[in-house]
Amino acid sequence: MPQYFAIIGHKGNPIYEAEFSIQQGNQKNLGFSQELKEMNPFILHASLDIIDDLQWQAVPSNSQYTNDNSSGSGSNFSISSTGGFLRSKNVNNTDNCYLGKVDHFYGLAITAYISYGGMKFVMIHGTSTSGGSNSTNTVVIDDNACRSFYQEIHELYIKTLMNPFYKTGDPISSPVFDSRVRSLARKYLNK
Repeated sequence: MPQYFAIIGHKGNPIYEAEFSIQQGNQKNLGFSQELKEMNPFILHASLDIIDDLQWQAVPSNSQYTNDNSSGSGSNFSISSTGGFLRSKNVNNTDNCYLGKVDHFYGLAITAYISYGGMKFVMIHGTSTSGGSNSTNTVVIDDNACRSFYQEIHELYIKTLMNPFYKTGDPISSPVFDSRVRSLARKYLNK
């Protein structure tokens, strides 16, 4: 199942981008089709409006972002009912950075994570068939693995911020950062 991952800055600028074509079982390394590779940044940036809305809601109301899912719950979002992102002081919940599935586009799922500094970590999850925009397969996301991936990427990003030669908001072009992100993707997303 291919993934397209990006770290988005405060001004909507991409800080880091990577595509993971992860092999599952005896399948070949299937990536996104060429058409989707070109559209991935646009799909990802289109979901930023939803992420911004979820980030600053005082009381989360997911009714405007509902999906038709088979469980009948009407919502695929993991915002707690105790308040929006960074809103609840009385709850010891550290999972409020992980937003879960925030959007979908023709069978592709978009998940998000927001750092306390406002950086957005966003990923497009493709189907294992990588069939393009007319694919009817739905993407199944392991929330625990995805949450762990985002948390470790967040820690890696914080370590990059502590580098005195890195200026906040500049693109990350370090090959060490890239190799660690890809190894974390193999560890958590290759399931």
